[in-house]
Amino acid sequence: MSLPSGCGECGKEGRVLRCSGCKAMMYCSVEHQTAHRQEHQSACNAIRRCRVAVEKDEQALRALPDNPYTYGIGNFWKILETRPYMRSCAALCNTMGKVRNVESFEAQLDLLMENLRLCRGDNMGSRDVIPGRMIRLQQDQDDGPRPARITTVIGVTNTTLPYLDIKDANPLEPVDMFSGKLIDLPHLVSVLFKVKVLQVVLTGMRPADESVAHMLGLRLKHSTIAKNPDIAHCEDAWLEGVKLKAQIRALYEDVHKLNPHFWPALVDVNTWRPKPRCFRLGVWNRCE
Repeated sequence: MSLPSGCGECGKEGRVLRCSGCKAMMYCSVEHQTAHRQEHQSACNAIRRCRVAVEKDEQALRALPDNPYTYGIGNFWKILETRPYMRSCAALCNTMGKVRNVESFEAQLDLLMENLRLCRGDNMGSRDVIPGRMIRLQQDQDDGPRPARITTVIGVTNTTLPYLDIKDANPLEPVDMFSGKLIDLPHLVSVLFKVKVLQVVLTGMRPADESVAHMLGLRLKHSTIAKNPDIAHCEDAWLEGVKLKAQIRALYEDVHKLNPHFWPALVDVNTWRPKPRCFRLGVWNRCE
């Protein structure tokens, strides 16, 4: 499903204000905020508590005689005093998942990328979830630099190197680094990104059609991928399409080997969701 945006009550976009508690939900009026309060209150309170913890831990770091922000950028995890703050940020990102809208995902992505900037070794596992956030937000190949990549999200501890810029990265690149290797499932799910690239190549760089957009949970709009020079100047779309299909097949099979339930669950959540259990006659039974 596409991520909703705008007012949490009516969906209106434009001239909306953020909820002062969670800073993730949007409302077009006080009346709609009040009407949506009962549904939103639990998530709002949880996110607000996490935000308070993050702010408290950050202030404690900046108050240290040796402020880590002045000398430790890129190597935060090696400084023991920074670890409570890094954990608080991870907890905030996880809790913000309770609000499933565009604004929340954007805030999560910004937080994850900030963690990646502070800790290039990525001890908190930000790279495991960044690709999914970027795909859902269609920020897989932004016009501006973004500190992560979809098809090759790799750890870099050398802070003198470029900061994982995906601007104009080649979306047609091989997937050899994934194929046949035991790599985390979130990285292998880059197959979804490759499907999107294939759609762009085979349709002459038009927007993704409704079926592909629905599968990826995207809104219909022109993809930034189409502006990439490797695709814009692609002379043999048919040949590149053949290569992409082979890459997609290889990634699909690797994901299936890692978790045979993943693809069925992606298509139909009811294929894996267990039936509720009911207490009958003194024993627990499956409810029909």
